[in-house]
Amino acid sequence: MSSFMSHFKVIILFIFFHLLNSCIGKGNGFDFSSKYLLIASNGDKRSMEAADYFYHHLLKRKFAHDELMVHRSDERQGQESHVIIYFEVVPDLESDYEIINETGRLALFAKHRSTLRWLSYLLLEKLGQDDRLDIADLPPNYLDFKSRKSNFFMKYREPHLRPNVELDYAGVMCTQSIDGDWGLWGHHLERVFLESIPQESQAEVQGKRTKEQFCFSSTSTFEAISNFVIDGYGHGEKEAKWFMISPNDNNLVCTCSSCIDHGNTTHSATGAVTYLVNKLAHEFPNHYFFTTAYKTSRQAPKEKMATNTGVFVSSIDLPKNPILNKKQQEVFDFSDAVKRWKAKTNAVYVWDYVANFDDYMTPTPVLQRVKAQLSYFSEIGVTGIFLNGSGYDYSPFDDVKTYVFSALMIDETLDVQKLVKQYYQKFYPITGSVLCSYMMDMEAIALQHNVSSDVYVSFRTAMATYFDAEKFMNFYHDLNQLKPLLSGTEKSKIDQLLTALSYTKLQIVYHRSSIENGFLNQIDSNKNTVDMDEDIRRLAKYKEYEGLLKYKEEDGHFSTYLSEWNDIMKSPLKRNHFAHPKVKGMLSGEMYQDARLLTDNMPGFTSDFNQGWLLVGEDLNIDFLTNLKDRKSKGIVMRFLINQKHRMAMPDRVEVFAEGKMILTCTAKDFRFGTTVARLEKKLIIPNGTPIQVRIYKNKVDNKSVIACDEIQLY
Repeated sequence: MSSFMSHFKVIILFIFFHLLNSCIGKGNGFDFSSKYLLIASNGDKRSMEAADYFYHHLLKRKFAHDELMVHRSDERQGQESHVIIYFEVVPDLESDYEIINETGRLALFAKHRSTLRWLSYLLLEKLGQDDRLDIADLPPNYLDFKSRKSNFFMKYREPHLRPNVELDYAGVMCTQSIDGDWGLWGHHLERVFLESIPQESQAEVQGKRTKEQFCFSSTSTFEAISNFVIDGYGHGEKEAKWFMISPNDNNLVCTCSSCIDHGNTTHSATGAVTYLVNKLAHEFPNHYFFTTAYKTSRQAPKEKMATNTGVFVSSIDLPKNPILNKKQQEVFDFSDAVKRWKAKTNAVYVWDYVANFDDYMTPTPVLQRVKAQLSYFSEIGVTGIFLNGSGYDYSPFDDVKTYVFSALMIDETLDVQKLVKQYYQKFYPITGSVLCSYMMDMEAIALQHNVSSDVYVSFRTAMATYFDAEKFMNFYHDLNQLKPLLSGTEKSKIDQLLTALSYTKLQIVYHRSSIENGFLNQIDSNKNTVDMDEDIRRLAKYKEYEGLLKYKEEDGHFSTYLSEWNDIMKSPLKRNHFAHPKVKGMLSGEMYQDARLLTDNMPGFTSDFNQGWLLVGEDLNIDFLTNLKDRKSKGIVMRFLINQKHRMAMPDRVEVFAEGKMILTCTAKDFRFGTTVARLEKKLIIPNGTPIQVRIYKNKVDNKSVIACDEIQLY
């Protein structure tokens, strides 16, 4: 049925219904409390399916004892006393959806069935607010259902958090999901090759082929992707899919003659990448092909791209403050990148970040920042957004964040606090006020002070910026106090939340550790041990909860984290007799604020360089005072973390001075090596009270090497 005929039929029906309802004498606007509902459509296949969908879900949720009478018909005969809920799919609708709210009828129009499905769930939640329907599982409605013509604020909307990876829930929230919409996503192009990557598809870097990157101009690469598309998804006649053609996450660029001909340089792969994207787009006009503006593909192409292509511009270098300074160079560069890509392709989306990938568990304020930056993205021409969060891994508050992000990407004018409050009131009736208060207080402070919530943040940095340890401890305590009152779903969710947050509690204790504050229980004058049994026992229950396996993106398994704690607890620690270290960079002259890490008596975690390690990219000069109980020391111990990926290497040499005179010098032969740690232990006799100076010279093989040292112990 044509759009014209469809709307003509609607107009005739509405005129007829209007005359009938005028005679009945109802009040203005649709009566959501009516006990008599007629579910109708215009009779075309997709609209009938939308009306049927709503009707069946309404019946399924209706309580047996309720007097609500529901009928499904595209005719009015016999149901003159009913109010009408009308559905119609209109592919050429001027807006994404339209609502007409009049006396006796509520009409819902949308371009796509998926939009009517989203409206259906919001409407069910609204109709069930007077306890006529079982809506316990539905997120709170945030639409007033007044007459309106509306477009979604963002065309592409995906909060990549655990709740949204459930495709049914993504349908409820009207969001996209990489598992439902994409045939190929992210840096996973290797999936298209049935076995190993053939040599012709490997990048040529400095004259040699490497499997670490792809040759995007190769016929072999094109054929592998084409076969992958055809075998898995066909030509898109029944269902269009999206495919991401993106370089691997490194700085390697293919410089074979073909790639150079297509515009590659030693630092930019955009020419060959966009050539391949365009070629695929022309081959499969019903599918969509995207790339990323990130690292080697950051630069916009010179040629116009096909209509069924697009790009995700990474915001990795864009400041993560709620309020951006548009004169700042990073902001200008991002805006310029979007502008340049906008001139070459129709769809420019943003790959944004809403998690601390070094710490999924510790609460981070991101809601107000996303709301504020959404407006900025729209201003510069962005029409879609992928919010990269903890993905398939659990993270605290991921349910409310998914709800709020989804709503804001549809309507950026919605109030964050109101959304958070109504979500917690519905799903957390006992603990909701505590959860809402803590979360919104953190958000308000971050917004007021324009605090950045960066993508990779150590716990020490978080405590120095947006994370208030005292408020967290009070919040954690208050949740624990409410546990005996909980039951059902709320109890299981709070149990999981407290298990996850016990990690953050352990982090607070670890990073505040010292003998002075009582964290280390002194056994005798020389040794100390740790007692954190209760929190470690709680965190050890992580296996009981689905998705709760990691506390960070890379090598962050709780099993490893707990094993590090167990090592600390079972091994008494030697008391360090160095005190008040002052660490100065020899080249920069900078005084490093994390100097206490060298004498806090806490060994660093060998699995995580953010746990207890002082990280410095230059030669160091360290001044110590000594605090010996006996008259003289016996020896000195130092530990250095070895992590090739992050350029953490053993020092070139270490020198020790007493009262300005060198008393010890050590090189590689003096170290004892483990898999991840280099340890230096030497006898050293120093009288009590002697000023000591330690100089550490970084590894000279790599100019960008980093010194990672946890303790310099005098015993």
